[in-house]
Amino acid sequence: MDSSRRTNAGLSSYNTASMGNAGTDTISNTPATRNLRFSWHQHWFILAPLIVNLLTYAVVFPGIDSPDASDQRQQYATWTFNKQHSILDTFFLGFIARNELWLANLLQVFIFSACIITALMVLSSRVSRTALFITTLVWTFFPLFPAYAVSSTKDVLCAGFTLLLCIEVFEAIDSHGAILHSPWFLTGLGLTLFVTNELRKNNFLFVFAIIVFLLITFRSYWKRLMASFLIFVSLSVAWGAYCDYGLKATPSPTTEMLGVPLMQVSYIYYENLHGNPQNLPSEADAYFQAIRSAEQWSSNYDIERSFVMSNKVESLTSSDLGSFLSNWSSLCFANFGTCVHAYVLFEGSLINPMQTADDQYSILAAVLGTDKASASQSPLALIPRIVFNLAAFDWALIALAIVAVRRGKKHLLPLFLIPLGIAISLMLAALAVQIRLMLGAIILIPFLAALILDKTASQQREEINPM
Repeated sequence: MDSSRRTNAGLSSYNTASMGNAGTDTISNTPATRNLRFSWHQHWFILAPLIVNLLTYAVVFPGIDSPDASDQRQQYATWTFNKQHSILDTFFLGFIARNELWLANLLQVFIFSACIITALMVLSSRVSRTALFITTLVWTFFPLFPAYAVSSTKDVLCAGFTLLLCIEVFEAIDSHGAILHSPWFLTGLGLTLFVTNELRKNNFLFVFAIIVFLLITFRSYWKRLMASFLIFVSLSVAWGAYCDYGLKATPSPTTEMLGVPLMQVSYIYYENLHGNPQNLPSEADAYFQAIRSAEQWSSNYDIERSFVMSNKVESLTSSDLGSFLSNWSSLCFANFGTCVHAYVLFEGSLINPMQTADDQYSILAAVLGTDKASASQSPLALIPRIVFNLAAFDWALIALAIVAVRRGKKHLLPLFLIPLGIAISLMLAALAVQIRLMLGAIILIPFLAALILDKTASQQREEINPM
């Protein structure tokens, strides 16, 4: 099929269907052409996530709070902002939700559920009704999704918009680029890129990867894509200028991106004071002990969970970054084995199902009104131990990528740029390895699984070549 035929087929379907249903030429799961117009009568059950999330909200009213959200509401109330948290999310909590926890969580439930329902609407024309129903059940009843839907944290909205971005990239792939003729789609793509990037800055890794992928794969549409990217860049620059010069927001602490090095320093001092002498270069030792004593570095290391939030060094600024990294590398190379071991311990919950992620018991603790340590010893701890297992989600994503290749669906592999980017950001610059930070990747699993595992799902039988 040549480019003009693909484009005409995609445009024809787009004009007769919803935005999520472009590209009839790629849908070949039945001999006859499938009717792509979404039917609420047939697919009414996709509203289940919204219903269950609202019921969950009613049970835990006014919803689960978090230290970050509480701090953000305080920032808005005092009109003193800092970039440690997303200021866009701070305005959602303060301006839109009127600084009320109950309203913020209620609105979050609707937005998060709407993102999931949008994904289900897109899937309705790509997979069998049975697969759609199973996917709906997963997003509805898998405890992680309703639990986070009612938890006040920017990661929930971020996950919802990350799912929307994944849908938009899929639409471009599935329509062979034909959907890029729609100004509405291009506008939506630009807005989604902006919101996703602003809600969590380390999302820039996969945002950049997605932009590069789209420009290379659909290079014949580069002028149209540039319209989306212009919207993204213009909004980012304007919002950044407003935060810097209008709100005079305090920059995020430098140590926000030094979680791994800080934990490694703590672990080296911990080992040195607990029967495993380390080689401490005099210059590096003096530098780090000028920040805090060896005993304090050691006490900041938690041997069970490697939680380093207490390792923040507020006095460090961007100008100190060079000297910090120089002394850190000196200390680590002198104790290379310990440094590598520390990294594995810190990042282990990403791949080791037996290792606990920092926030694995946070929601249970909030529900029980206790701390995470006590929640982990509760009779109910088995639930988050199994269903909030970060490594299990990561291995599921890896397995799906492998199955996609084996089933001839390599065209879906670019969608994995999103979870890969999130994982890399945690591997390089996480202050702590937490489930909420991977929520944007976890929420994609049902969507990707439906497209890859359903035997009747649409398959592109040709390599994409918009040229």
